Amino acid sequence: MSDYYHHFLTSMAGVGGDPSLSQHGASIPVQQAPVLSLGTTPMSPAYQNLGGFFNGYAEPIMFSAPKAQRSRRKSAPGLDHIKHRRTRSGCYTCRSRRVKCDETHPVCERCRKGNRECVYPEPTPPKGSVKDSSGQSQQESPTSSRGDDDDDETGHDGSLTPIMDEDEEEEAESATMQSSTPTIPPTPLSAPATSLSFNHGSMNARQGLEGDVQFYLNYYRDNITHYHYSVVNDHDNFFQEMLTELAIQDEGLLYAVVGFAAYHYTLQSPIGEIKDFLHFYNRSVTLLLRFLKRKERHTEMTLLTILQLATIEEYLGDWVNLMGHQKAALEVLTELYTPQTVMQTVVGRMILTWYTRFDVFTGIMASSETMLPREWFTTFVDYYEARAAENPDELSYKTEVCSGRLRMISMEMSLLFGRSARHQVTEEEYTAEHRRLYNALHEWKNSWDPALVDPEFLVTDVSMNGASDTDRIFQPLTPGLLFRPPLFTSTILTCEWNSITLMHGSQGTSDPSSETLEKLREHAYVICQICEAVETWPLSPAGSLIILQPCLGIAALFVPQEEAYQLWIRKKFALLERMGYISPGTMRLRMAELFRDGSCLRWWLPNDEGFTPMLQSIRAFADERNAMAVSTQSENLRQIRSVFSRMNIRRAAMDQGEGQLSDGVNTMLLE
Repeated sequence: MSDYYHHFLTSMAGVGGDPSLSQHGASIPVQQAPVLSLGTTPMSPAYQNLGGFFNGYAEPIMFSAPKAQRSRRKSAPGLDHIKHRRTRSGCYTCRSRRVKCDETHPVCERCRKGNRECVYPEPTPPKGSVKDSSGQSQQESPTSSRGDDDDDETGHDGSLTPIMDEDEEEEAESATMQSSTPTIPPTPLSAPATSLSFNHGSMNARQGLEGDVQFYLNYYRDNITHYHYSVVNDHDNFFQEMLTELAIQDEGLLYAVVGFAAYHYTLQSPIGEIKDFLHFYNRSVTLLLRFLKRKERHTEMTLLTILQLATIEEYLGDWVNLMGHQKAALEVLTELYTPQTVMQTVVGRMILTWYTRFDVFTGIMASSETMLPREWFTTFVDYYEARAAENPDELSYKTEVCSGRLRMISMEMSLLFGRSARHQVTEEEYTAEHRRLYNALHEWKNSWDPALVDPEFLVTDVSMNGASDTDRIFQPLTPGLLFRPPLFTSTILTCEWNSITLMHGSQGTSDPSSETLEKLREHAYVICQICEAVETWPLSPAGSLIILQPCLGIAALFVPQEEAYQLWIRKKFALLERMGYISPGTMRLRMAELFRDGSCLRWWLPNDEGFTPMLQSIRAFADERNAMAVSTQSENLRQIRSVFSRMNIRRAAMDQGEGQLSDGVNTMLLE
């Protein structure tokens, strides 16, 4: 793994200790978030007392105050304070636990007593020594001190004081947490917990799963679906069955998956607190960083952990950090697989699906080519076309073919927009390729296998559940839109096709004609109809509205700028945030400009309707966290702007009699 990702993980959470094992100490100072425009007051950072989750980190970059504002810890009065230089030759395990290592080889005394893995750094040659075979001078471990004093846990005579092993640490941590965190009743697993050994972290092999981990794994199995990951189809039940089984074999992946489940549970719990999921998230990041520092061979578990962390970043509205994970995922993916070998296993195929979804979306948003070469996309389609030919009655293979082909068209759109943004294509070449993609999109829609639109599976009875007249502006009973399983994926693919066609149609080289604008509005209307139907139908799978969020974000640009339509859009964004999908501050700002209502910056609905204290805490946490990467976001926005500058939203709004909108609307979607 490149040094970039090491630095990236460090900037997210820091290094030097496991935050999930730390005690709740003084909070780390947090920088003030920038004030947003339109005359609204930003929320106060109500999460500033989360310092306990970041204690022990050497440089918690994204959460700490400037160095000039920090001071060293001081001894209690009356005690002789003895400072110890941190050893540069102690084992990594003791360094990460911030304790003194006796440097016994091959296993130090602390690791032996705690039954921990003991890994020593390579010997560092003296200054002036020759470089290694890679041409780089050997350097000290990133966790070692560069001359700073470190307060090791020593007695007055310099001897080591007792330190609890991990089973004792967890008991102490549990006792500490009970005073501030509501007890979650553990739900028994369907099978008894087994003794485990982990790749990314060292947990006592005699232990089973902790009670809260068991609870959240059960919650994951019962409530999280592939739709929560924006994956259209999962015919092998990877997310509901295989991922949790893989997670209990690897500690880093386990805490990433459990953290995702805890995030969703915490949002719905009346007594939930933000630390309930950060506890697991930060532990996963720390374990992954330790694993990478040991420079062991990457595995599928490594890649799955990175992808799961990227998904959490997406839910927090942080596409900048998501793209940091994406870059690392690409490196591991291409190290472990080829386009042919990745299709040989269930895990490999889902990894490719999971990754390419990020790759295509961020590519289009950032006006750049997809990171993964075209061959990976074509091999995916070829594989499922062969399976579908061998199994003509298997609907899931037909669905994968459709999904893969649409992803290929999206990849080609990303390539075109990227080349255009970098001025690598002439206007004539752009127009020709734009026309070809138009034909490809409509050929895709017209070439569906009839089995995927079998009218037998159409939903014809959607209860409105007492919805108001305002909610009925988009009728959910439109024929041919909503299918029940196993064809529910056809509904999702139809919505995605309309959003991609809408995006494509808005990227022409000339101002759109009134006829073109009307067609774009029709696509937007269909997207809203599908979202209304999916929300209203009581049998819609869990998470199925979340997968439609990007479609809704594009459609919002083209619906009529009337109060009833705006309120409908705002209600949907509020619902998505209550489901955990946080809208970035910049998106809220641009929506506020579009709606000419600055209250969108705080919350979507009047009087904070549905804006629970837990959601306010998560929103404030996400806003402050994202603000720390403001310079990176600014660069990202400059890239995104080149796509949306072609959308001609001002012309569309003028044709609707709404006048000219702010220039900032061009950057209104996710960053």
